[in-house]
Amino acid sequence: MKDFFKVLFSKQEGSKIGKKKKAIAFVDFEHWYISLDRMYRTRPDIKAFRDELTDRYELVDIIFFGDFSNPSLRQEIFNIRQITNTIIDTQNASTAFEKDFTDFIMLDHIYQSAMNRSDVDAYVIFTGDGHFSSAVSFLATKRGKEVGVYAIKKACSAQLEGCATYCRLLPDENDLALPSGKYSRMILKSLKALFEKNKGKKVRATFWQTVEAVSKQNKVGKEEVAKALRALIAGGYVYQVKESDKPDSIRVLKVNWQQVYKDRLL
Repeated sequence: MKDFFKVLFSKQEGSKIGKKKKAIAFVDFEHWYISLDRMYRTRPDIKAFRDELTDRYELVDIIFFGDFSNPSLRQEIFNIRQITNTIIDTQNASTAFEKDFTDFIMLDHIYQSAMNRSDVDAYVIFTGDGHFSSAVSFLATKRGKEVGVYAIKKACSAQLEGCATYCRLLPDENDLALPSGKYSRMILKSLKALFEKNKGKKVRATFWQTVEAVSKQNKVGKEEVAKALRALIAGGYVYQVKESDKPDSIRVLKVNWQQVYKDRLL
C-alpha cells in the first residue's frame, strides 16, 4: 500500500494520475547568461534546463527572449536551437527604451498566453526581475496555474520568489562542477597557462597535482576541483596517458583543446 501511494503522488500536485501537467516556459536569456557569467564565471546549460523541465512536465514550448545583437548572447543561438526554434530577438534601435525592453516583450507574451491558451496547466518563467511579480501572481491566483520561477542565485527578487509556486535557483554545486562550470574553467585556464609557460618542454601534469594547484591558486576546495576534473575527463575534454610502457609509469593529463574551444569552455 505504501508503494502504491508513492506512485500515486509521484507526479505533480493536482495533475491526473500518470499524466504530467502541460507547461510552457519563458526564458529571459539576458538574465540567465549575463548574471551567470558575471557572478559565477560559467555559462548556461540549456540542454540540462530542457531535460529538467521535460522530466517534470509535458512541455508545450520554450520561448527564449533576448537582445541577440549582444555578441555573447548571439554565440549561444546554436545551442538554443538544439532545444527550440522559438527565439524572440528583442533588439531595439530606439533610444526611448533601454534595459527593460526585453521585459516588456516577454511580459506581453506571457499575458497573451495566459488569456489565449486554455491547454496550459503550468508556467515556467526564467528571470530574477521583480517586474514579473505581478504576472506570476496573476497566473497563480487569478488563473489557477502552477508557476515555477527559475533564476540565478543572488540575482532574484524576493518578491518574485514569494509569488511563485516554487523557485529554482541556479547554479547548484553540481552545475559548477560540470564541464561548462566555473571549476572546470579554472582547471582549463591553469592547464593552458602551464602548457604555454613550458612550450617545447615536457609537461608532467598529473590528476592530483592539477587538483592541488588549482585549489591553491583559486582558494577553492580540492573535492570540488577533483569532481570537475573527472567531469572534464568523462566529457572527453581532458584525458590521461601513460608517459611510457613501463608498468610503474605515471599518467599525465592531456587536453583536447579543439573540443574545448569548439564547445566554448574557454
